[in-house]
Amino acid sequence: MDLKHRLLRETFGYTEFRPGQQKLIDAMLSGRDVLGVMPTGAGKSICYQMSAMLLPGVTLVISPLISLMQDQVAALQRIGISACLLNSAQTLQERQSAMRLASSGRCKLIYIAPERLLAPEFGDLMTYLPISMVAVDEAHCISQWGHDFRPSYRKIPQFLQSLPKRPIVSAFTATATAQVREDIVRALHLQSPERLVTSFDRPNLHYEVRRVYDREAQLLRFIQKQGNVSGIVYCLTRKKTEEMARYLCDNDIHAVAYHAGMESMVRRAVQQRFVSGNVPVIVATNAFGMGIDKSDVRFVVHFGMPRDIESYYQEAGRAGRDGALAHCLLLFDEKDIDFHEYLIRQDPENPALTEEEVEWLRKKNMTRLREIKRYVFTDGCLRQYILQYFGQTAPDFCGQCGNCEASSMEKDVTTAAQKLLSCVYRVREQCNADMLCRILLGEKERDIVEAGYAAVSTFGIMKDSTQKEIMTILQHLVSFGYLVQQDNPYPRLCLSAKAKPVLFHGEKVAIRIRVSPQEARLARQSNSSENPDLSKELREYRKRAATLRGVPAFVVFSDRTLEELVKNLPQNEIQLAGILRKREQLNERNQKKILEIIRKYIDC
Repeated sequence: MDLKHRLLRETFGYTEFRPGQQKLIDAMLSGRDVLGVMPTGAGKSICYQMSAMLLPGVTLVISPLISLMQDQVAALQRIGISACLLNSAQTLQERQSAMRLASSGRCKLIYIAPERLLAPEFGDLMTYLPISMVAVDEAHCISQWGHDFRPSYRKIPQFLQSLPKRPIVSAFTATATAQVREDIVRALHLQSPERLVTSFDRPNLHYEVRRVYDREAQLLRFIQKQGNVSGIVYCLTRKKTEEMARYLCDNDIHAVAYHAGMESMVRRAVQQRFVSGNVPVIVATNAFGMGIDKSDVRFVVHFGMPRDIESYYQEAGRAGRDGALAHCLLLFDEKDIDFHEYLIRQDPENPALTEEEVEWLRKKNMTRLREIKRYVFTDGCLRQYILQYFGQTAPDFCGQCGNCEASSMEKDVTTAAQKLLSCVYRVREQCNADMLCRILLGEKERDIVEAGYAAVSTFGIMKDSTQKEIMTILQHLVSFGYLVQQDNPYPRLCLSAKAKPVLFHGEKVAIRIRVSPQEARLARQSNSSENPDLSKELREYRKRAATLRGVPAFVVFSDRTLEELVKNLPQNEIQLAGILRKREQLNERNQKKILEIIRKYIDC
């Protein structure tokens, strides 16, 4: 085992590198600049932290948030890595203590806010401290094209020029379009950097947008359905943050508020209570979350439309960092658009900007606002919309977002999945998705024949399927965790432990596929015909409940939900919640009535 892998296992506690990490680490250790664009949870910080441990001298980490620096330094110290920080929130004594520690050579990593880079006392320290690398975290902050531009980041190039010797410069961010990436390279003067842009897709995140008339009640019902799990609720204003935290508490949801108007010590205490699990739900403005070290967040709700796609992606991405299923719900009201347009029209609190720059910034922010407006109104795949925004190609149907589920039905693909997984096994996990598809279709092309794959038992086993059908199932098997993408020494698909029950024990695999309205209607009629009396009674109850509330029948529960009720016959609240979880949020009285109707039918 080489030194990198030993450090990964013994110091950081991981058994293998995540996609792209080793590539960036090797580049930094060879003396190259790097640009790493990796989504939340992909392990950006380990890239520069491990490199810092293996490089001579000291690594300087520039970070935008004090709380983020404090968390990372504390985490490093807990695993035995020497690190310190310098920021304006420290007392003079604390800063002097940190500088003594750094100057004595006992710190491998020094975290610093960009505002302090050109402070005289820090400049004196830099003249004799051996700086081997400068890591710029949240590097999108340097770009005027980015969603979170911070003028203080523009001081970084001047600081780099002031050093006796230019160090390696590494830049990392989770959210950057192609234009922002180029701006980062230009603004930081990166020299022929090693670039890595990993996939922006988070397959375990379920995206959903609801345009609702009663957001408070919708939020409460949604959280009640989740059970006692950790979640974040983002609000647009400090006032609404406090109001919603009180509203949830009044309805027996243990929640706390967090926003920038609170005292720093209070914010710190609130964050710690949430991270430790003492409080399951935190209601916050966008001041909360950057660098938050909590992997088991099961839901993120936006109580209001965010200002742009970048902000939404970053904030929603704080859910499900452990890889388990998590829900990202956006509760939208058209008043949110007016709110953001009002803020954009206000003069920015930045005297350094000229009138021309202010006007340019307004136009840019209006463009971003139009993109998020298109997102909340689209009837297409929400996952595709996000991925295409960041320049990544994606299918127009993922089957796992709110919009796709609304135009889909479940299909059993166990037999096809077994054929596909068996093919991966027969080719000894040596093929990428394209070659696997061609083997299954029975295409006798030169590369397949020369590799001997035309002789395996699975060659041509899916010749009656189309390439698109096979690729769709392949993509789902990857997103469900049955197959794992490996890039060493070349891209290929490998079996995971989850694949064995499917291959050898007949475990069922089902995916959601897009269907026409006519096909969906026929499927519902087919299912309903199995229990026509129950279907009729549930429809009649739905009609009565809708009339009392003055809403369309589908608002009470949809035809798809009715189909599942008739098919699965839930007999208690837990079973019913499993059917309603991703769709309607019925109150307790409605649920009891539905269960009463079903039990009466069963007893007959």
